[in-house]
Amino acid sequence: MFLLNEVNFAQSSPPLLTDDPGTPGPGNWEINILTSFEHAAVYDEWLIPLLDINYGLGDRWQLAASMPFVLGHEQGAGVRRTFDGIELGVKYRFVDNPGKTGSNFSCYPKVYFSFVEEKSMKLSLPLEWHREWSHFGLTAELGHVWVNGESDGWEGGAAAALLLDPISFLAEGHTEVREAPFDLRGPMVNFGFTWEWSKAVSLYASYGKSLKNHEEAPTWSLAGFQFRF
Repeated sequence: MFLLNEVNFAQSSPPLLTDDPGTPGPGNWEINILTSFEHAAVYDEWLIPLLDINYGLGDRWQLAASMPFVLGHEQGAGVRRTFDGIELGVKYRFVDNPGKTGSNFSCYPKVYFSFVEEKSMKLSLPLEWHREWSHFGLTAELGHVWVNGESDGWEGGAAAALLLDPISFLAEGHTEVREAPFDLRGPMVNFGFTWEWSKAVSLYASYGKSLKNHEEAPTWSLAGFQFRF
């Protein structure tokens, strides 16, 4: 996410899946309103909209909540219209000294509660790293994931940004590992941009594609606005 006071991280979720150590800053809000479309051979799914709300507690802490309204259609089934679930998280940036190290690190535990599947819950504990140079930035994230009724595993990604103020061009690779040792269930690539229209408003978009070749391998597109105040 974007940091409003000294460091303005260019890679974030959204529009990427990989998150970074940035926080909104003390007493600041960061609100994302976005829509996305995911398509595969056997289903289509729209998020219209996804609300992602973040609040800064001090310089290093962030409270986060996101909730999508889903419009979905699967082969052989009807159209599904519902709030899919809610994700809650707390981020803490425990290394915040780019003047000496050039790097920032954070932990970002998150829990997702499904409204559709009874007692379904996903808990993730990722770590994030970020470093920037004059016109280039790198971000990486890796975390352990626990899901009710499934084997636990790992997920993570790495992202790069070309920083051409006020526009940044983004690229990432992201994957999800569910079975030991390395069954990559969700390897994908994603490309996008952010445009900082003002200090308070940014526009972003991205396009991604699964690297697996099967009927449930999706492509997706995403676009939205970020408001900071």
